Amino acid sequence: MGQELGWRVSSPVDITFSPLEQVEVDGIAEAQEIGKVTNLSELWLRRKSQIATAKSNWLHLYQFKGGQGWESMFLPNGVGTVEWRLGWSVDIPQGYFLLVLPGETTMEGVEILTGVLSSSATDRMSENGVSLAMKPTTTVTIRRKQPIARIVLLHADSLRARSTHSGYGEWPTSDGRSGISEGESTPVNVLE
Repeated sequence: MGQELGWRVSSPVDITFSPLEQVEVDGIAEAQEIGKVTNLSELWLRRKSQIATAKSNWLHLYQFKGGQGWESMFLPNGVGTVEWRLGWSVDIPQGYFLLVLPGETTMEGVEILTGVLSSSATDRMSENGVSLAMKPTTTVTIRRKQPIARIVLLHADSLRARSTHSGYGEWPTSDGRSGISEGESTPVNVLE
């Protein structure tokens, strides 16, 4: 059942990815100075920083029509990752989250990063569409309609879990007292 929950996300385009060298520069600096220091030819402005990259044709191949006109489908994200903006949006109610997972089959050469998007994050994305964080690790070709990721709708309650642990024997705790002995259990907050 866990493999069937959610929706498959398929690639909207045929594209050949290759690893992307990136250097993130905080603040505002002159493009020419960044180019000289990093020896990289392209500069991408992000919210709070700038990312210098080597020239990579695949970053410029595709666009989609967003709220502000034509937008690039791929944006460098830093640390070798790229934001893959898909051009469609998701409207989820408050108190729900989208879990982004890699697809069922492993894609050699491209890593889709796992993440959780809140309803407020998807609201911000509504203008330019949902995006996936991905990292090309080798040169690889992805075909249109090839499954690349999976998204699952989660309620906030599913992100909280309570667990009990039955200990066997005793062990010292940080305050010098004994830990749980055999047969006792205690609730543990796993994720809040």
